[in-house]
Amino acid sequence: MDSNFKIESKRLLAVEGKDECNFFKALLKRMNVEGVQIVDIGGKGKFPSEIRLLNNMDGFGEISTIGFVRDAEMNTAESAFDSVTGVLRKLDLPTPGKPGEITTTGSPRVSIFIMPDNAGKGMLEDLCLRTIAEERSYACVDAYIQCFSEFLPEAKKERFNEPKARVLAYLATRIPVVNSLGLAAQKGFWQLEHESFQDIRDFLKRLYNDSN
Repeated sequence: MDSNFKIESKRLLAVEGKDECNFFKALLKRMNVEGVQIVDIGGKGKFPSEIRLLNNMDGFGEISTIGFVRDAEMNTAESAFDSVTGVLRKLDLPTPGKPGEITTTGSPRVSIFIMPDNAGKGMLEDLCLRTIAEERSYACVDAYIQCFSEFLPEAKKERFNEPKARVLAYLATRIPVVNSLGLAAQKGFWQLEHESFQDIRDFLKRLYNDSN
């Protein structure tokens, strides 16, 4: 989290990093959801310390609603969810019983979304890639990744992040070229109305359209 960050809204959305900040700014704007302050946590490993920091900030007691979005990555959605709720419980904050659920007692209202779909493994990149999977040019990305993978040293294969590589390969063909998923959302390169984003759109609508 930026050292100059201050709570300026009663409605917060905490996400993993700058890329996610840019993506959700674009998505909320497209959805006409206003007044949500997005918090850049600075990485999934910082969720415990940054949630504690938020909890101690001036203005936190005035927050009405806070959402958390985290990638499942190679773990289960349940594992990522438990990681966030464990911190919330230690701070005596309202804690939802499952991903996507909104707390109904205590303050603030809290909900957690685990990318890509509150169920399986994956990340935000997977959702974005689903929106372009039917484009004819996406076959070129497939070919590139397949070719590159053949030359990838065995020792590096475990650390190779294929979804991120696919996103960057695709974005290298856009005009203008951008080098991040979030900037691509702001340039309109992802189909934000696509059905693949329906779950996360529903999450945001339920959490923020019914709150002040």
